Amino acid sequence: MTAGFSVVKRCAASSPFAGLGSSHRTARGAPDGLDADPNPSASLVCRGNEGERMFIGHYGPAAAVAGSRVKLWHGFVAVQFLDILWAPAILTGVEKVRIVERFTASNHFDLYHMPYTHSLLMAGVWSVIAGGLYALVRRQAGVIGGIIIGALVFSHWLLDFVTHKPDLALWFGGPKVGLGLWENRPLAVSAEFAFVVAGFAIYLARTSARGAGGTLSLALLFVLMAVAQLIGNFGPPPGSPNEAAYSAIGSYVVFAALAAWVDATRDVKSAPKA
Repeated sequence: MTAGFSVVKRCAASSPFAGLGSSHRTARGAPDGLDADPNPSASLVCRGNEGERMFIGHYGPAAAVAGSRVKLWHGFVAVQFLDILWAPAILTGVEKVRIVERFTASNHFDLYHMPYTHSLLMAGVWSVIAGGLYALVRRQAGVIGGIIIGALVFSHWLLDFVTHKPDLALWFGGPKVGLGLWENRPLAVSAEFAFVVAGFAIYLARTSARGAGGTLSLALLFVLMAVAQLIGNFGPPPGSPNEAAYSAIGSYVVFAALAAWVDATRDVKSAPKA
């Protein structure tokens, strides 16, 4: 196993919103902010449901703002941009995560060190960088398009703040925050689907299918997202942090490609004339 990573098993608190807004402790009682991996040798098998990180809910805002200025697949990349950076950071050891069975009621991730991609400070920095680059590269989107992309990037942190336990640092070495929705799995899963359904309802009202492909592409995208979410929430934990990182990269590529197909088969409706 890669140095600095561990796969352990333990029982997490089962009460909804347990530890809300407070620092939690790692598998062997180390304070949440420590970077050292305790690499415990003993394990405790916990019976119960298994989960994943928040996933498809991030795509709701991307669908809600997609149109002629910002394409759907551009938004898909933007809302997952922090996690796209997180995956190689995990693979290179720059950031760290432990796979802890049922660390929360909804997932197996002890995200104890990710200041470069998921701190509030760096989320703001990456949002400005992404929005600025988008405005420069895609001139037809203009400054407004850049602002939209930057806002979508930052929306990832806001949704993570709602779902995560307190593992999101405000700045390097600063306090960590998180409202802990993951501790209530039914509510967390419902929130995922609510966000994505609301976003795509707006997108459907703004666009029309260009033949059968426009309906098929959108239906396939939505079905695969739903399946991925359910597998994540009810399937087994990943075998290692590297496996989780590679899986994240693969899923983001697949869903961005499907979103590009949707872009190619649907048209933005013309605004009604006054």
